[in-house]
Amino acid sequence: MPTDEDIHRAFEQGEAAVMAVFRAVATQVAALAQQMAKQGAVLQEFQARLAKSSSHSGKPPSSDGYGKAKRTTSVRKSGDKSNGGQPGHAGQTLMAAEHPERIVTHEVPRCGHCQASLQDIEAVGYEERQVYDLPAIRVEVTAHRAEIKVCPACGHRSKSPFPDAVTQAVQ
Repeated sequence: MPTDEDIHRAFEQGEAAVMAVFRAVATQVAALAQQMAKQGAVLQEFQARLAKSSSHSGKPPSSDGYGKAKRTTSVRKSGDKSNGGQPGHAGQTLMAAEHPERIVTHEVPRCGHCQASLQDIEAVGYEERQVYDLPAIRVEVTAHRAEIKVCPACGHRSKSPFPDAVTQAVQ
């Protein structure tokens, strides 16, 4: 685009120079209009593609993406009963194990009232709580050893075969 200085210089040079500046500007405007038309067509194509969904076009549901409208309210008809356990229903809870695998004793080091040491004082009772945990998954390594023996009659070294599934030194 011409600057103010370019326009002023063209004005001083006469009508032909002003016309040349206008033609250059008109060429640039036409190029920009053509570029905008192309971008408009691409934008319309993208908008049309975004407007499609599996509910009203031949697209599979997996192509709907994350923009799928989520159901915010329950479609279930509300009944006469309140939520949760109903009156008279026997509840279920975890029962304490009679013989737990581990027992961790948490000692009381000081009196909660006067802060006196209770290190050498015998406990008069315990309050117990139990935690059910799933054991951690561990990797178990099995070493397969194939015997090698030397025949006393002929001196040949014989080796036991490995199982078919054991094909590498470490797997």
